[in-house]
Amino acid sequence: MTPSDFIGLVGVIACLVAYAGLQVGRLRHDGLRYLGLNILSPACLLISLMHDFNLAAVITQVLWLGLSVIGLVRALYARGRKTSRTTAKCAENGT
Repeated sequence: MTPSDFIGLVGVIACLVAYAGLQVGRLRHDGLRYLGLNILSPACLLISLMHDFNLAAVITQVLWLGLSVIGLVRALYARGRKTSRTTAKCAENGT
């Protein structure tokens, strides 16, 4: 097994763990673990595809990675807003 094959397998496992975790309710669609797995997976697969190029697979993985990064940014933004609202409420209540 070549290093690129191994990295590709890590990507496949990350993708399947994320999907399975979401389906069985162990991961949330906006959770950092789920989003992290969805970023790790296409990143690993893109590295693997540098060894055995396939245009359709590269396009799929680039789009998957881009959408996952958008999801991560949105999740982090939402968490920041939630934290600032909680801080503001605590300041109002004097707690």
